[in-house]
Amino acid sequence: MRLSDLVTELGGILKGEDRVVSGASTLEEASSDEITFLANPKYRDRVKTSRAGAIIVAHEIETAIPQIITKDPYLYFARVVSLVYPDETPEPGISPLACIHPDASVDAGACIYPHVNVGAGARVSKGCIIYPGCYLGANVTIGDQTVCYPNVVIYDGCTLGSNCIIHSGVVIGSDGFGFVWDGSRHVKIPQKGIVIIGDHVEIGSNCTIDRAALTSTRIGSGVKMDNLIQVGHNVVIGEHTIIVSQTGISGSAQIGSNVVLAGQCGIGGHITIGDGCVAAARAGIASDLAAGSVVSGFPAMDHRHWLRVQKVYKDLPEMLKRIRSLERRLESIGKD
Repeated sequence: MRLSDLVTELGGILKGEDRVVSGASTLEEASSDEITFLANPKYRDRVKTSRAGAIIVAHEIETAIPQIITKDPYLYFARVVSLVYPDETPEPGISPLACIHPDASVDAGACIYPHVNVGAGARVSKGCIIYPGCYLGANVTIGDQTVCYPNVVIYDGCTLGSNCIIHSGVVIGSDGFGFVWDGSRHVKIPQKGIVIIGDHVEIGSNCTIDRAALTSTRIGSGVKMDNLIQVGHNVVIGEHTIIVSQTGISGSAQIGSNVVLAGQCGIGGHITIGDGCVAAARAGIASDLAAGSVVSGFPAMDHRHWLRVQKVYKDLPEMLKRIRSLERRLESIGKD
């Protein structure tokens, strides 16, 4: 595409030669027919050695490379990539090697690959793409334009919204982990609820989302989940929350909207995390967090307090030596 075409489509201000770009890459790797971006000022020196054909920036910089000036270069670059590398949409239709129950409803505009199973009463909407090996149980509902990559499993009764992306190996609606001790053995508590997922949700590979015991586990619209995340039964996650890899959320936790849970966070059961909270990597959250809290550590505490704790923590061996030395001196004074 010509740079002027990108500006017409996405906005921004073009400075320099209006040339054609056929790809996108990083500052270091971009060639003369590719566009790149500069979002972090600390990489500004790399522009001098870049061979890119164009660059997206927040403010005009000194360079011979044509530049598009925009408020958010990273967001602009993401949209450019979508234009330069458009997704290939497979032709709609149902493979004869798919197993579709007679009572299921599959829209004529959906694409069902071989070895897909669609159960009784399930509904697959317009524009959906269901890749090989997927299992959609009885009475599952999938909204328009949702994509399920290979080997996704959606248990009976669960609902996915529109424009979702479900990556390979995801399991939605498996039983919640509920047992009660009867004095001699663990008795399983029946898990008879469902999972309800909103619109524009993306779920990374090998995530598991448990069905509720009686009502519903809910994932709000716009939620983005990395790979390898466990969501327990009856959890509610608010809209536009970000959850990073290897985070575990225990049953009945309530996660607000626009929350960020960094990698390997652990969330205790039956707690509430308010809107806009941020938890740093490996935070262990065992009690409620007020809206807007920023926490770190295990157990989780205010991030600034945690930083002070960590500063002291590394000095503990030396502090212990000093304390023992002072104790010995005090003992010797007492004897005198």
